[in-house]
Amino acid sequence: MTRYWIKIVLGALLIFAAGMAVWKGVHMGVNTVHVLTDTADPITIPLKIVNFRVDGASLGRLEQIRLIRSAPKEIASVEVTVRLDSASVADRLRDCTLRIDDVENMNDQTTFVCVSPESPASAGEFEKFGEVRIEGTDIVLPLLLPAAAVRELQHKRSPGADSMALPVIPPVPPVPQVTGGAEAAPGASAPSP
Repeated sequence: MTRYWIKIVLGALLIFAAGMAVWKGVHMGVNTVHVLTDTADPITIPLKIVNFRVDGASLGRLEQIRLIRSAPKEIASVEVTVRLDSASVADRLRDCTLRIDDVENMNDQTTFVCVSPESPASAGEFEKFGEVRIEGTDIVLPLLLPAAAVRELQHKRSPGADSMALPVIPPVPPVPQVTGGAEAAPGASAPSP
């Protein structure tokens, strides 16, 4: 009989623990959605499996991308953290300004371009929009993106945000009142009796 009651108590504790775990998971999910949609807190995206390529050569892995926001739907800058395969490569990158030419089609084959900090950023076609941090070193490299992509990222709105606004209906002009008699406007016919 004692085994029977022990099984009941253990089952009840197990059900309670599972319920608490589900509640905690839902609570954390709601908080995450709140942070993503209603605050200007940074958004960190872990990557770890994407190659870090510079001028076509794979030098390591992208660890994470951190989106720094100025408002819930506006990105102010980007911080990219990378881990290099070799420490000797870090010295070669120390004098680089990294540039990404195509932000729209980023994938595992996307390559950063190393440009000299003194060179003009292609006559205004590129703007500084963040930095690349090399993990395990003090090296922080400026990151250039196409100017059009920077403007789009800074002022991007969530889909459907504009459609939620109420339409503006122009006011209807008042209809002139027609009265029978001498006060009628010229050219207006008086109502027939």
